[in-house]
Amino acid sequence: MTLLPCLPANAELKRLLYRNGFVVSKSPAEAPSLAGWKTVPLGDLYLTLHPETRFVTAIAGGRHLALVGQAFDPEFGIYQEGVVLAALLDAVASDEEFYAVLDRLAGRFALIVQMDGRTEIYQDAMGSRSVFYSTAGAPIAASHAEIVADLIGARFADFFVPFLTSRNYQQRDVKYLPGVATPYDHVVQLTPNTKLIMPHQSVERFWPREDIGMETTNEEATAALVAHLHGLRWYLAINGRRPVLGLTAGTDSRGVFAATKDSNPVIFTYVRSEAANTTSSPDSRRASEIAGAYGLEAQVWPIHNRLTLNQTDNALSEAFRRATAYYRGPGSPWLGRLAATGEKVRDGLFIRGFGGEVMRGFYQSQEKRITKVNVQQLSNAYDVNAGSRITRGFFEDMMSRVSFTDDSLKGYDPNDIFYWEHRMGTWGSVSMSEADLAMPSMVAYNSRNLFKTFMALPQTVRASRSAFEVATLELAPALKDLCS
Repeated sequence: MTLLPCLPANAELKRLLYRNGFVVSKSPAEAPSLAGWKTVPLGDLYLTLHPETRFVTAIAGGRHLALVGQAFDPEFGIYQEGVVLAALLDAVASDEEFYAVLDRLAGRFALIVQMDGRTEIYQDAMGSRSVFYSTAGAPIAASHAEIVADLIGARFADFFVPFLTSRNYQQRDVKYLPGVATPYDHVVQLTPNTKLIMPHQSVERFWPREDIGMETTNEEATAALVAHLHGLRWYLAINGRRPVLGLTAGTDSRGVFAATKDSNPVIFTYVRSEAANTTSSPDSRRASEIAGAYGLEAQVWPIHNRLTLNQTDNALSEAFRRATAYYRGPGSPWLGRLAATGEKVRDGLFIRGFGGEVMRGFYQSQEKRITKVNVQQLSNAYDVNAGSRITRGFFEDMMSRVSFTDDSLKGYDPNDIFYWEHRMGTWGSVSMSEADLAMPSMVAYNSRNLFKTFMALPQTVRASRSAFEVATLELAPALKDLCS
């Protein structure tokens, strides 16, 4: 494998590069040659994995399945990936039964199914385990865009540098690209609720499969959330993982804390400043109060607002840039502290409080909320160079590629599906890949059944956060005076 230009290779970079990653290829000759990675056959495919990547495989009746990452079923109480995969294998002959299992699953994973002469690749509900694939050259799918680009010989696309350096993009704190684009020609990203079909490299939408239906009650949504968080706690316990969580004054991190407080968590919060010498902020003070309510301590990490180029001249930052395809900056101010924690806490699993805004709604409160699915409104909601030919062209491609139309959404609010599939399915998943450089990571709020339960609530009830507050207090009643 010929790597793209980078700093001189060293042992630390080799260990970190595409950590917890994977590649699916049609022949061993198309698999990457990365130090320590292993290749296993899966039917007539080849699955190549980073040495630390968690995976299980199953075969029956000519059907080959592989689950890469962490998965559990909080509704049926299944907390081991091998048993999850067995349930999927039992159901795979029937689309209805298979999707019913898939909709229940939480965690962070890619699922590869080979049967009847074709291969299908799915993700967890939020798409937090990123999958990128080739649209020209050899049929490749992988966890990281740069791997696919390198294997098919793709270069940076012409749009990338001008877009990345545009004032509108540079001003954004949350940086991600329009549509399903990557920086590379002929490499795009798979988004939630769709599956990749290899070797044709086509995409099919499999959800929503039916109209949104009846409204849910706040009591039903709260019960579903409590059960989900109980499932997270059981997953950690049964798999011997110690939760590592960033705690703030926010709703979502409080819920993660409530679920994991009895699991010997490692708790941190960070405070940004120019000189990285400040340890007090409203978030850090509230995090200390929340942890202290249960006799726990929140570590406070003082970090820089941003890193200089000299501060990113190291293996971790190089691995960061390549894991994130260069569009999220030169490095991460807090990732080094998380990586140091990962070295000390070898059984750690970083639980990131993503998913809550999918459940509550995000774009509904924005000035440029979507009222009809079209290129202009998706570009406006994304709000980076919205009038440019580049942005609009990528959203036109996304609408066609993933069947993102009013009809295909079956009555679901397009603001919900766009936030879920585009922002969280692209920015959110790449954020998880950067966390992988420190330790294995997983999303806290993540199952299709959980998401659709909350999406069926009246919007005013969803936005009130009351279900989150009730669920948090049911799991951690001592936080009663800290949830306001």
